[in-house]
Amino acid sequence: MWRFRLSLSGCRGAGGTNHLDGNTRLCTATAAEALKETFGCDGQPASYTDIDHCDTLALFGHNMAETQPVLWMRALDRLEGPEPPRLVCVDPRPTPAARCATVNLAPRAGTNVALLNALLHEIIRTDRIDRDYIDAHTVGFDELAAQIATCTPAWAARICEVPARKIEHAADVLGDAERLLSTVLQGVYQSHQATAAAVQVNNLQLIRGMLGRPGCGVLQMNGQPTAENTRECGANGDLPGFRNWQNDRHVADLAEIWNVEAQQIPHYGPPTPAMQMFRYAEQGSIRMLWISGTNPAVSLPDLARIRSILGQERLFTVVQDLFLTETAQMADIVLPAATWGEKTGTFTNADRTVHLSDKAVDPPGEARPDLDIFLDFARRMDFRDRDERPLIAWHDPQSAFEAWKRCSEGRPCDYTGLTYDRLRGGSGI
Repeated sequence: MWRFRLSLSGCRGAGGTNHLDGNTRLCTATAAEALKETFGCDGQPASYTDIDHCDTLALFGHNMAETQPVLWMRALDRLEGPEPPRLVCVDPRPTPAARCATVNLAPRAGTNVALLNALLHEIIRTDRIDRDYIDAHTVGFDELAAQIATCTPAWAARICEVPARKIEHAADVLGDAERLLSTVLQGVYQSHQATAAAVQVNNLQLIRGMLGRPGCGVLQMNGQPTAENTRECGANGDLPGFRNWQNDRHVADLAEIWNVEAQQIPHYGPPTPAMQMFRYAEQGSIRMLWISGTNPAVSLPDLARIRSILGQERLFTVVQDLFLTETAQMADIVLPAATWGEKTGTFTNADRTVHLSDKAVDPPGEARPDLDIFLDFARRMDFRDRDERPLIAWHDPQSAFEAWKRCSEGRPCDYTGLTYDRLRGGSGI
């Protein structure tokens, strides 16, 4: 968490650049965009504990058994318990989850939107919607209903190659649920019209009024264990605390917290995504890249081009990582970083549960915690606020966490109720 906040304070508050991105916008960009489009920010509106209370669990392109086996054990406890939830699985493959399903839909690849349109059509047609919830908490329902008015199961069957009767069966299960939890992962995200399909899953929850109660919600899953941190702290196309760069009030609020002038926080356009940064580096307008904890020489698309850009003499590349990765081998400077057990800090997982990880052992050799590296950089750059005081006022993980609490106060990701002492008491809050 503190890794990205420090970067944002220094780079955006003092350096005046919005060329900062997190790995979350590569592997699960769809999750973020779908949550923003539906709910206004990309924090999850559900909890893993909802699995313990739902009476219907729907997995959309989510092979939970093999991608999140610990969570799947939790689901199996319910499925093999005294009151098992009904399971709807949407996956073209016969996964372990699909084999346990009450109804399994195996659509033709790339047809998720058509399938979801038909499910929504049937639920609306059979009047299994929560009209009071829709009127109180949503906008655009009439437009949605009009858009899918002709998307019958028979229509979708011709596109998806799923029998119409199975689509109707799934709609019955979803429409009769009293506590519905839906999850989404790469079967949706890495497919045609990914964001549109993910948004339709959100819409399914909304028209049924299945949010804000135990067992009711939607989880647009993240890829990395701490991906929620990058999203909350502003390395995912936003400003820290789910602030909108297009909202002058949000920019002014952040400037007040950092004690800088609002114009120092770049908000003339959206924060630059990683692929665009590499384009700028290719063109020569970006002359330095600082790459922390990711390996673009292996993970980005169009690898020959990416490696050519990293190999440019005019580009100064700093890599901060645990290992001498392929990217690190092309760097001008390598900063050896400590891993999770060699430093103290908090982690926030996909359902917003915050954990504190205390340092267990010292880092080897010259490796240092990311926080120490960034603090050293900020000190050497002598970043200052508008009163000429040090911009980066924190000095260790706990003081950085306190600064983040102030930054998040009043926002959807408000951490002010948490302390290191409280987080040490159990298995996350």
